[in-house]
Amino acid sequence: MSYNHLPPHLRKCFLYMAAFPQDYDIHASELIKLWVAEGLIKQKSSSKSEEMAAEEYLEELIKQSLVLTTSRKSDGKTKSCKLHSMVRDFCVRQAGQEKVLLSVTDYFPNLILRRHFLPQVLQNHHRVSVSWHDLHLKDSTHSSCTASIICIPQRGYRPKGSVQNFTSLRVLHVLRRNDHSYWELGQVFELIYLTYLASNIPDSIVPPAIAKLQNLQTLIIYRYYVRLPVEIWSLKQLRHLIAFSFQSLPLPKRATLSLVNLQTLSMATNFVCSERMVKMIPNIKKLGICYSEEKFGVGYHLDNLIQLLQLEKLKLEVHSSFVPRLNPIFPLSLKKLELSGRWISWRAMTIVGLLPNLQVLKLLNYACYGKQWETIEGEFRMLIHLFIDESDLQCWRTKWTHFPSLQCLMLHRCPYLDGIPNDIADIRTLKLIEIDDLNQSLLYSAKRIQKKQREHWRNDDLKVMVKRS
Repeated sequence: MSYNHLPPHLRKCFLYMAAFPQDYDIHASELIKLWVAEGLIKQKSSSKSEEMAAEEYLEELIKQSLVLTTSRKSDGKTKSCKLHSMVRDFCVRQAGQEKVLLSVTDYFPNLILRRHFLPQVLQNHHRVSVSWHDLHLKDSTHSSCTASIICIPQRGYRPKGSVQNFTSLRVLHVLRRNDHSYWELGQVFELIYLTYLASNIPDSIVPPAIAKLQNLQTLIIYRYYVRLPVEIWSLKQLRHLIAFSFQSLPLPKRATLSLVNLQTLSMATNFVCSERMVKMIPNIKKLGICYSEEKFGVGYHLDNLIQLLQLEKLKLEVHSSFVPRLNPIFPLSLKKLELSGRWISWRAMTIVGLLPNLQVLKLLNYACYGKQWETIEGEFRMLIHLFIDESDLQCWRTKWTHFPSLQCLMLHRCPYLDGIPNDIADIRTLKLIEIDDLNQSLLYSAKRIQKKQREHWRNDDLKVMVKRS
């Protein structure tokens, strides 16, 4: 009944989820990028990106009880989701009948049947979900009709995948699992209509032939230390560029090249944020950077981050014993900031606190150095989530008016912190305090805050959770 009440555009998005196996935990960001790549998102407003519209689609399907949320992000949005087994059975049947997508392994669970029927299936269905084993076919005569392949890796079976006959392919997505299956890149780079590619690759070097994929919008590589060729800057349609980590990005000789459509770049190693680089990614919204140089410092020009006027999410990691004493200047558009490694002193945190749109702040692995943190009036006006993990902070002084919108406070591995400030109890929006079991004074003050919320504000919604170490 829930399905019957869905508008047509939501029906297709729901039926597309038949591509994922039973009990598979689907990354929301992965699903959203696939919906966009498949052209399933209909924008109502020119001011809203397709990705934003897709997030709303997913929340609507969750509201209709067709999709289950399995985890949420720190800002409350869905991080991962899945289909109930009975709902998925319906989804698989309906998706096949309406020819939205065919889950081949569900319709033909026997490998011998799949080998016999797969050529006919590929002729009649433009989108298919298949096992890696099924794509080890070099004689598929009808594969020119296939536009999308969702591939399910198989543990213990890792031949090279073959896509040489899929000449009309636009979407090629391998589910993210811990295996080492990969494609013949020479074949993949002949798929000139490809708009979406997510997969492992044979080694960490991406060849210059990637320049052939001029329609590519999303490139996701399941590998560390990926080395991109300078030809990556010729892919004008690129929106998302993601890997476990990229080596330093090469700069083209032509100053006019830029990726104006690029929204996501993550994770870039030893990223030099020069003025020229900033101009080449002017509309970036999500940026992840990792620094591993022992003498990390001013040569990376992090003061230019403020010129990225569209940036909403920034993740900065540093793996170095050398403390550069940097105070980066962040763009005012920032909504989420994650710092890991020694970045800034507690005394200098005002530059973060005064960011007008900041909603999520994560301070990990001794991100702030010093013993005392004292906030001031006007800071953290929009902050809803604060997470501190691994810190030698001893004293935190604040008032509730400095965190008027806070909903979630998480303090892990803060063994020297003398307690949570009493004024936190006056934040009426607070819903969760999570601590570990290593600091009893934090547990005591969290319980005290919970008690005050109940007695003074008649608020029973605040939960105190203890994470076992």
